[in-house]
Amino acid sequence: MDVKRSKGVTFWGWMFIISGILGILRAQNPQQAIQFYGVAIFLVGLILSAVGLGCGIFILKLNERARIIAIISCLLGVLLIPVYLKPIVEQLSSEDFYKQQKQRILEQMKPEYQQKALENLEKAREINKKGLPILIVVLSGVPFLLFELIPVYFFTRPKVMEQFR
Repeated sequence: MDVKRSKGVTFWGWMFIISGILGILRAQNPQQAIQFYGVAIFLVGLILSAVGLGCGIFILKLNERARIIAIISCLLGVLLIPVYLKPIVEQLSSEDFYKQQKQRILEQMKPEYQQKALENLEKAREINKKGLPILIVVLSGVPFLLFELIPVYFFTRPKVMEQFR
Protein backbone atom coordinates (compact mmCIF):
# COMPACT_ATOMS: atom_id res chain seq x y z
CA MET A 1 0.00 0.00 0.00
CA ASP A 2 1.44 3.34 -1.06
CA VAL A 3 1.21 6.07 1.58
CA LYS A 4 0.36 9.53 0.32
CA ARG A 5 2.50 12.38 1.60
CA SER A 6 0.73 15.10 3.60
CA LYS A 7 0.89 18.80 2.77
CA GLY A 8 2.98 19.41 5.90
CA VAL A 9 5.59 16.86 4.89
CA THR A 10 5.68 18.37 1.41
CA PHE A 11 6.05 21.87 2.87
CA TRP A 12 8.90 20.91 5.20
CA GLY A 13 10.60 18.85 2.51
CA TRP A 14 10.68 21.88 0.23
CA MET A 15 11.77 24.16 3.10
CA PHE A 16 14.75 21.87 3.72
CA ILE A 17 15.57 21.89 0.00
CA ILE A 18 15.34 25.68 -0.30
CA SER A 19 17.32 26.38 2.86
CA GLY A 20 19.93 23.81 1.81
CA ILE A 21 20.34 25.44 -1.59
CA LEU A 22 20.60 28.92 -0.05
CA GLY A 23 23.20 27.66 2.42
CA ILE A 24 25.25 26.06 -0.31
CA LEU A 25 25.05 29.21 -2.44
CA ARG A 26 26.76 31.12 0.38
CA ALA A 27 29.85 29.06 -0.45
CA GLN A 28 30.28 31.00 -3.70
CA ASN A 29 31.73 33.93 -1.73
CA PRO A 30 33.09 32.43 1.49
CA GLN A 31 35.61 35.14 2.42
CA GLN A 32 33.13 37.31 4.30
CA ALA A 33 31.57 34.40 6.22
CA ILE A 34 34.97 32.92 7.07
CA GLN A 35 36.22 36.30 8.26
CA PHE A 36 33.12 36.79 10.42
CA TYR A 37 32.61 33.27 11.84
CA GLY A 38 35.81 31.36 11.12
CA VAL A 39 36.56 28.38 8.92
CA ALA A 40 35.16 25.72 11.25
CA ILE A 41 31.73 27.33 11.67
CA PHE A 42 31.58 28.07 7.94
CA LEU A 43 32.28 24.42 7.11
CA VAL A 44 29.77 23.16 9.67
CA GLY A 45 27.14 25.47 8.16
CA LEU A 46 28.00 24.26 4.68
CA ILE A 47 27.77 20.61 5.74
CA LEU A 48 24.42 21.22 7.48
CA SER A 49 23.15 22.94 4.33
CA ALA A 50 24.13 19.95 2.19
CA VAL A 51 22.53 17.59 4.71
CA GLY A 52 19.38 19.75 4.67
CA LEU A 53 19.22 19.61 0.89
CA GLY A 54 19.57 15.82 0.90
CA CYS A 55 17.06 15.44 3.71
CA GLY A 56 14.54 17.58 1.88
CA ILE A 57 14.79 15.43 -1.24
CA PHE A 58 14.43 12.18 0.70
CA ILE A 59 11.69 13.57 2.96
CA LEU A 60 9.64 14.12 -0.19
CA LYS A 61 10.21 10.42 -0.91
CA LEU A 62 9.06 9.59 2.67
CA ASN A 63 12.40 8.07 3.67
CA GLU A 64 12.50 7.29 7.42
CA ARG A 65 16.24 7.93 7.76
CA ALA A 66 15.83 11.38 6.19
CA ARG A 67 13.20 12.21 8.81
CA ILE A 68 15.56 11.20 11.62
CA ILE A 69 18.53 13.04 10.09
CA ALA A 70 16.35 16.14 9.64
CA ILE A 71 15.45 16.04 13.34
CA ILE A 72 19.13 15.64 14.32
CA SER A 73 20.27 18.44 12.00
CA CYS A 74 17.61 20.78 13.41
CA LEU A 75 18.75 20.01 16.94
CA LEU A 76 22.35 20.70 15.89
CA GLY A 77 21.11 23.98 14.42
CA VAL A 78 19.60 24.88 17.80
CA LEU A 79 22.96 24.25 19.46
CA LEU A 80 24.70 26.48 16.90
CA ILE A 81 22.43 29.52 17.40
CA PRO A 82 24.63 31.00 20.18
CA VAL A 83 27.72 30.42 18.05
CA TYR A 84 26.15 32.36 15.17
CA LEU A 85 24.93 35.21 17.40
CA LYS A 86 28.14 35.70 19.41
CA PRO A 87 30.13 37.51 16.65
CA ILE A 88 27.20 39.84 16.02
CA VAL A 89 27.01 40.84 19.68
CA GLU A 90 30.79 41.24 19.87
CA GLN A 91 30.93 43.40 16.76
CA LEU A 92 28.15 45.75 17.88
CA SER A 93 29.65 46.17 21.35
CA SER A 94 33.26 46.44 20.21
CA GLU A 95 35.57 49.36 20.82
CA ASP A 96 35.96 49.89 17.05
CA PHE A 97 32.21 50.37 16.64
CA TYR A 98 32.22 52.94 19.46
CA LYS A 99 35.19 54.78 17.90
CA GLN A 100 33.43 54.91 14.51
CA GLN A 101 30.33 56.39 16.10
CA LYS A 102 32.40 58.94 18.02
CA GLN A 103 34.31 59.91 14.85
CA ARG A 104 31.04 60.31 12.95
CA ILE A 105 29.74 62.68 15.64
CA LEU A 106 32.91 64.76 15.56
CA GLU A 107 32.90 65.01 11.77
CA GLN A 108 29.23 65.52 11.02
CA MET A 109 27.77 67.50 13.90
CA LYS A 110 28.04 71.19 14.67
CA PRO A 111 30.43 71.94 17.57
CA GLU A 112 27.64 73.20 19.84
CA TYR A 113 25.85 69.83 19.62
CA GLN A 114 28.90 67.56 19.82
CA GLN A 115 29.22 67.48 23.63
CA LYS A 116 25.59 66.44 24.12
CA ALA A 117 25.87 63.83 21.36
CA LEU A 118 29.03 62.38 22.90
CA GLU A 119 27.30 62.17 26.29
CA ASN A 120 24.35 60.40 24.67
CA LEU A 121 26.75 58.03 22.90
CA GLU A 122 28.38 57.17 26.23
CA LYS A 123 24.97 56.53 27.84
CA ALA A 124 23.95 54.36 24.89
CA ARG A 125 27.22 52.45 25.18
CA GLU A 126 26.50 51.62 28.84
CA ILE A 127 22.96 50.52 28.00
CA ASN A 128 24.23 48.45 25.06
CA LYS A 129 26.62 46.54 27.30
CA LYS A 130 23.65 45.26 29.29
CA GLY A 131 20.71 45.24 26.91
CA LEU A 132 22.15 44.65 23.46
CA PRO A 133 22.82 40.91 23.87
CA ILE A 134 19.28 40.41 25.13
CA LEU A 135 17.81 42.41 22.26
CA ILE A 136 19.81 40.50 19.64
CA VAL A 137 18.84 37.15 21.15
CA VAL A 138 15.16 38.11 21.19
CA LEU A 139 15.07 39.62 17.70
CA SER A 140 17.38 37.14 15.96
CA GLY A 141 17.72 34.06 18.14
CA VAL A 142 14.04 33.39 18.78
CA PRO A 143 13.06 33.24 15.08
CA PHE A 144 16.03 30.94 14.37
CA LEU A 145 15.05 28.80 17.36
CA LEU A 146 11.48 28.49 16.12
CA PHE A 147 12.62 27.68 12.60
CA GLU A 148 14.73 24.85 14.01
CA LEU A 149 12.27 23.51 16.60
CA ILE A 150 9.03 23.54 14.60
CA PRO A 151 10.28 20.82 12.20
CA VAL A 152 11.46 18.75 15.19
CA TYR A 153 7.97 18.95 16.68
CA PHE A 154 6.35 18.26 13.31
CA PHE A 155 8.45 15.21 12.41
CA THR A 156 8.06 13.63 15.87
CA ARG A 157 4.26 13.66 15.78
CA PRO A 158 2.80 10.13 15.56
CA LYS A 159 0.58 11.02 12.60
CA VAL A 160 3.61 12.19 10.61
CA MET A 161 5.84 9.32 11.71
CA GLU A 162 3.19 6.94 10.42
CA GLN A 163 3.65 8.26 6.87
CA PHE A 164 7.34 7.35 6.91
CA ARG A 165 6.79 3.70 7.82
